[in-house]
Amino acid sequence: MQDLLQEARADALVEAPPMRRGVDQVVAAGRMRQTRSRLLRIGAGAGTAVAVAAAIALPHAFGGTSAPPQAVGAPAATTAPAGPLTYPSGAFAYGITGYKTGPFTVSSAILVTPGYQESYVRRGDEMENMYDGTKEDRVVASVPGYSALLTVYRPGAFQPTRFNGAESVRVNGRPGLYAAGVHYQPGDTSPSKGALAWQYADGAWATVASVTPDGYSKAEFLQIASGLAGGAATTPTVPVKLGWTPPGYTLTSVGATDDYPNGGPYMVSSVRLIKTRPAYTGLTATVDASAAGSPTFRVGVFPVSFTDSTHQRPGLAAYCNSGNADLCYRMTRDGKYLIELYSSGGLSTAELRRVLDDATLADPGQPSTWFPVTQAVPGANG
Repeated sequence: MQDLLQEARADALVEAPPMRRGVDQVVAAGRMRQTRSRLLRIGAGAGTAVAVAAAIALPHAFGGTSAPPQAVGAPAATTAPAGPLTYPSGAFAYGITGYKTGPFTVSSAILVTPGYQESYVRRGDEMENMYDGTKEDRVVASVPGYSALLTVYRPGAFQPTRFNGAESVRVNGRPGLYAAGVHYQPGDTSPSKGALAWQYADGAWATVASVTPDGYSKAEFLQIASGLAGGAATTPTVPVKLGWTPPGYTLTSVGATDDYPNGGPYMVSSVRLIKTRPAYTGLTATVDASAAGSPTFRVGVFPVSFTDSTHQRPGLAAYCNSGNADLCYRMTRDGKYLIELYSSGGLSTAELRRVLDDATLADPGQPSTWFPVTQAVPGANG
């Protein structure tokens, strides 16, 4: 991990070769966690540089006044739980209300799939900073960070088999399991470990797991879990309405970010479509649909501050990456946001451009103009 971080810092120079990777990889090249010298989750690896002029603060799910409740799922974090959580019946609907407990801020939902919804857990004032890679290592963009993920599964969707042998605990009088050695995802060998699973209702499980090396104590996990709050079911909204999609693709996840470990709090919106949707049943962990083995593509929306100068073509038709045939882009007319289409392969550049050219763009900075995902994306109704 440390080697990857050093490579990312070395690659994060203002003068960079033509971009061949998506915004996630660009950001990975120019960011690192500053709080307590925590190592960054590099994700897909180091990419080329981001050249931006100033730090920014994004609308996000931690209670920012410009964050769209529809986009992140529920009202801003409160100091008291809104009430017991009843999982929404719709395949794509939010139901987690953000809350605060002690030093922790749990966001409202930032991702939903047919099997679960997720929220960020922020400890204190964690920030995710992006640096320019120069000798001075200046911060060029910042967003509130997170160090754990809360996942609330649809009733019957989760099986706690990875917690076999874990310590039995109680959360609000209900059974739970704590394990210091369980990772967020199976097969993970990183230092990021520690997780709690508990039943928030009969036959319905939630988990909270560390995703950074610092980890969390049992007491901290229990404090976070005890505040889990529910609100009215909310339909996500998105700033991109797809007018055409390649035949056979259907929605598999939507939110303010992408399936972990893709995306992050620097995103504004994400929709991922797939040929064969994962079952989202019998789950022991969350699903990275980009690695599910079926053709997939994501339409992500990013502030221009998290892109490099090769993308800055405001108001023009869709255009594709000269070094990667699976990456195409379109900017909003005001040049403030980039829409990126990232395909796993199998789609021509003509098809990718058509997806973007036929899309209707709302103003990502004005959530009142966004579209309900049920109207914007095929397969969002089930």
